[in-house]
Amino acid sequence: MEKEYYTSVIRLKGDPNVRMVPVKSTEPIETSLFIECSKVLSRVYVGTPVKKGDIICSNILNTGIDIIATKSVGMLTFNLDGDII
Repeated sequence: MEKEYYTSVIRLKGDPNVRMVPVKSTEPIETSLFIECSKVLSRVYVGTPVKKGDIICSNILNTGIDIIATKSVGMLTFNLDGDII
């Protein structure tokens, strides 16, 4: 079977400016499982903040492979004066 890294997006709750966060598998997954992965992840919502590398779905479809966030979202950023940017 052919294996590739799975990439997708997950819906977010808690940030009116950003509605989705990109995700990927930690290891290649059999391409025949991509549709089933999409079905599972379509039911997932995550709350902010999300940090790059956070595990979104552990052991998806009993493959032993995790789905992780590839971007940080909803994190507060401060300038040198301590003000929120």
